[in-house]
Amino acid sequence: MNRTEKAEIVKSFAEKTGGVPFLVITEFRGTKVSEVNQLRRDLEKNGMSFKVMKNTLAKRAFSDVGVAGLDVHLKGMTGVIVSGPDAIASARVMKDLLKPIPTIQVRAGFFDSEVVKGDAVKFVSDLSTREEMAAKLLGTLLEVPRQLLRVLKAHEEALAAAAGE
Repeated sequence: MNRTEKAEIVKSFAEKTGGVPFLVITEFRGTKVSEVNQLRRDLEKNGMSFKVMKNTLAKRAFSDVGVAGLDVHLKGMTGVIVSGPDAIASARVMKDLLKPIPTIQVRAGFFDSEVVKGDAVKFVSDLSTREEMAAKLLGTLLEVPRQLLRVLKAHEEALAAAAGE
């Protein structure tokens, strides 16, 4: 691979990873090619991608898009999972797709402009989505007036019972 080809690979990867909300660095040593290809197809169905990169080229691409701190995790056989527009949904899909492939290990991720370790990537996948959090908040806000109405109704019934006796 000559310099021009390397520069084009770095540029293409930088364009793909620039501005995405979630990146995951994986090691896929011992994984069958068929498993990697299946993972790649499944990720693409969900608006994500899996790219096998040379570590030096990945470092350059991450540097170009301002993703700092992942360099220490770029060792050995590295695959990068690039999320779709929804980081939490992408993390959930990734977690489900990686379960049957124990040879792919999550080393680190880049979430919300922060480098997170492999265990924290699992935590990200367990977070509630924006819609789920909004629904929980709305349910909590609606519960207060309901409880107030129950208390007032109970006092009304108690007063009616006392007046009727």
